[in-house]
Amino acid sequence: MKKHKKLWITISSIIAFLVIANFALESVALHYTNKALSEIEGYKGSIKDIDIHLYRGAYRIDSLVINKIDNGNSQPFVAIDAMDISIEWKSIFKGAITGEFYVEHPVINFIKRGDNVDTGGDNDFIQTIKDLSPITINRFEINNGEVHYIDYATTPNIDIAATSLNALATNLTNVDNKDTPLPSNITLSANTSGNGRINSHLKMNILKETPDFDFSFKLEKMDLTYLKDFTDAYAKFTFKKGTLGVSSELVMDDGNYNGYLKPVLDDIKIIDLTPDSEREKEKGFFKKVWELIVGGTVAVVKNKSEDRLATRVPLKGDVKGGEPFTWALITNVFRNGFIKAFDNNIEGSINFTDAKAEKTSQK
Repeated sequence: MKKHKKLWITISSIIAFLVIANFALESVALHYTNKALSEIEGYKGSIKDIDIHLYRGAYRIDSLVINKIDNGNSQPFVAIDAMDISIEWKSIFKGAITGEFYVEHPVINFIKRGDNVDTGGDNDFIQTIKDLSPITINRFEINNGEVHYIDYATTPNIDIAATSLNALATNLTNVDNKDTPLPSNITLSANTSGNGRINSHLKMNILKETPDFDFSFKLEKMDLTYLKDFTDAYAKFTFKKGTLGVSSELVMDDGNYNGYLKPVLDDIKIIDLTPDSEREKEKGFFKKVWELIVGGTVAVVKNKSEDRLATRVPLKGDVKGGEPFTWALITNVFRNGFIKAFDNNIEGSINFTDAKAEKTSQK
């Protein structure tokens, strides 16, 4: 009887110790993380709470916020409702210790400041967030994210967004399918301003210094009238109606890339002499003349039979060679608008072997 009592006392003591250790670790982790986030140059970050779950090798971070500090003003840059970081147990049985990273409702704001857009690329906040995981991430998931492009200097302000963004990246450390050329798999979907829809798929070997990959992207039926503020501010014209679709495929092998970018604009109308808002009525004479010129240009290049403006931009070269390929866009707008209208579908004409063939042809 005494032995059983002693056993239960021992078990209870261990459980009590783990509970106390769990709470103690949470306080230490919260302090360390907030200290690291507050020391990012040009930014200020914080988290609200950390919950550690020792029984499953995981912890949860609630309400992570990173703000951009500019001339004493604070503007939101990154806000995340919650992050769950845990051990990926199935990888342990394959001889690897890796983690899973789950992000709930992240919001990222790319804010235009002067001639530059703040992407945070010149700071170490991304590395700081990576450091929140003590082990290498093999699976990464985003649920219900948002990405915004914002310009507060225009009137009205510009805010173009991708919302309801869901993404899943698996096998980032090549634990599975080690003999496959492109073992990592990434999928992404989102809605856009103007009721557009984005779907994207990427297979890659992320561990290479210059990663090999096979990428496809499609944007469908984005209402161009939602871009009125954007085009008015930057291009000095306004879409009265029309939709935008974009499809693209791009592959790369040992730095050699091959692919295309295919924008398609349907049912476009840029100039309308009848103002549809008070703001349109206030436009000056020269601005209306510019819209007439732009509208006339679109009328020249769009396909008459299908009321569609389309072009196909070839993307081919070597990332180490610095080959420019943007001039093809201007040429193709005029040439292909007369010849044919493209279907707004991923062609399936680009394969990973195309990049390898391009590399061979250059030898």
